Amino acid sequence: MSPDKEFEDMLDSLEIVAESMEEEHIVPTRVDQLKRRRTLLSLQSDLLDSKARQHAIYRLYFNSTFRKFGAGFVIVSFIHLLLFLFADGLSDAGRNVFTLFLFIIYLWVSETFPLPVTALMAGVALVLLGEERDDAFSSYASDSVFMILGSLIIAQGISKSGAEKLIIRRLLGPFTGSNYSLIFGTIVICSFMAAIIPDHSVAAIMLPIVLTIADKTDIRKRPNEMIALVLAVAFSCSIAGLATPSGGARNVIAMGFLEEIYDIRISYVQWVILAAPLTIALVPLVFITLIMVNSVSYRSIDYYSDPTHSIDDRQLIALSVLGLTFGLFLTSGFNGLTLGTCAMIGGILMHVTGVLEWEDSRQRLRWGVMFIYGAALTMGKAMVKHGAADWLAGGLYRLADYGSDLGGDMVVVLVIIVVTVMLTNVMSDGAAAAILVPITLAVGAAAGFNLAFIAIITAISTAFAFMTSFGTPPNLIVQASGIPKSTDFVRNGVPLIIISVLMLMAAQNYYWDIASEWAGI
Repeated sequence: MSPDKEFEDMLDSLEIVAESMEEEHIVPTRVDQLKRRRTLLSLQSDLLDSKARQHAIYRLYFNSTFRKFGAGFVIVSFIHLLLFLFADGLSDAGRNVFTLFLFIIYLWVSETFPLPVTALMAGVALVLLGEERDDAFSSYASDSVFMILGSLIIAQGISKSGAEKLIIRRLLGPFTGSNYSLIFGTIVICSFMAAIIPDHSVAAIMLPIVLTIADKTDIRKRPNEMIALVLAVAFSCSIAGLATPSGGARNVIAMGFLEEIYDIRISYVQWVILAAPLTIALVPLVFITLIMVNSVSYRSIDYYSDPTHSIDDRQLIALSVLGLTFGLFLTSGFNGLTLGTCAMIGGILMHVTGVLEWEDSRQRLRWGVMFIYGAALTMGKAMVKHGAADWLAGGLYRLADYGSDLGGDMVVVLVIIVVTVMLTNVMSDGAAAAILVPITLAVGAAAGFNLAFIAIITAISTAFAFMTSFGTPPNLIVQASGIPKSTDFVRNGVPLIIISVLMLMAAQNYYWDIASEWAGI
């Protein structure tokens, strides 16, 4: 038997083991085939010697990577040809940048290469296309990137100190008297926490806590209540993340594009004034939606919580650093500090006070995320510089203009929201923001809109990824628990998306006209 045939037979044999492993949640279900097989090979290491295992893993990687890259190259080349033939008004540089833009998106979505590697490829490719080196790589060190970096370090310090669990347990205790109060309390606490630290961190912290409560009560025996409870974690983290710039990377990306391309800066307070009331309004609506869709009836529950331990010195320091950073964020409009500088002050203090050691950040921090956001910004700037964003925006604006007689500017805004919501439900919210913000800003500029409003509208709309498990990091974290199915996201997500879109339209048309005067936007 040939080595290749033996290799394929071995993988087929491992697939027999996969189903039982998935049932025991050893191997996650519904994951990329390559990832699943690599996991199986690692788990079944006792069946293979080291050399055979390494050969198998390499063959998997090489074959999958070659197929993905080749398919993407063919598709994007065909699109480039169509652009050359039919895209009137788009320059040669614009076509090249747009083609590269599509190819980078494809590589990210397909995970052909590690995401940070693809991000670095974007900068290099722009230089090869004739872009100045400084223009191609300057955004990798932008203020927005450092805000994300600092926020991640702060979140890591809060997590390592145990401060977040202490806070959540103390806050959640009063809400454990009934199933209704537990679900509502989960939404409130997640909303509060996710407005301060990244939403995925809150979801990762909160999910085990609510599952523990469910295990100690009879909620585990009631599937509808369990679905409502875990989806409360996912959905509330998403809606809360839109309330502040520090609540999610999508917000920082939108602010970064606005500042780097149009030289318009939004302060922390200005964002909060416009977006936070929307989050507050959505909290009870999320609760009502989950209760009604899942047919949860009110009942009392009996839960005993162990006495909460007192706060220790490290937790106190971590919370103090968080409070100081948040204070710097709120005063960034007149303290002379950028949001990135404020976040990095907090991140540095987490280390100099001993809450974190450098090894914690070196080993556990997702440094590659910085490259990804830097690449998103630099690709967006190149799209605007060479006219590709304006060309796309023109098409989107013409689409919206068809219905302008019915609702005027409202139709344009509605098209932006709908397109954003559709895209964010099939890819990560951060990626959706990176793709759409430069385009929607160009639409807003053509229509004469307040560009700050357009940036915030787009960022907020990317949070409405309630319909799929992979739309946001909180959704993925909750789905990994094995409790909600894909159909549960659809059943609960569709009505919540409709409600959220209507609320955003109402806020933009009524509240923001008044609030913009207070905020000075």
